[in-house]
Amino acid sequence: MNNNCKEQLFKKNLIYYYDMSNNKYTIPVPTRKWTNNQLVFTCPWCFSKYKKDSSIPYKNSHHISHYHGNAGKDIDGNYGNRQPHCQTQAKEYWGLDEINYQYKLIGNNMIY
Repeated sequence: MNNNCKEQLFKKNLIYYYDMSNNKYTIPVPTRKWTNNQLVFTCPWCFSKYKKDSSIPYKNSHHISHYHGNAGKDIDGNYGNRQPHCQTQAKEYWGLDEINYQYKLIGNNMIY
């Protein structure tokens, strides 16, 4: 993971775990229920507007939300791990195609 990605996670008050055996980063994100069957969380990478000539986000753009299915909580009150579906512009800007990562959807609290 490059330094820009790490700084962005720090700005969003998020941490990450690295699993060396699977070469995968896990990013715990706070999640809330959207409907009975869906969960929503704010993505640290994806923005609402990008400049046309490049993948740089506008300064006045905001982070967008991602939606995932609700498969129920585990013993710890979390919703499990989910594969990301970030925007193409976000992947280019942050260099996310070069890393293998997933989100851990936290349901109760963000105490690690």
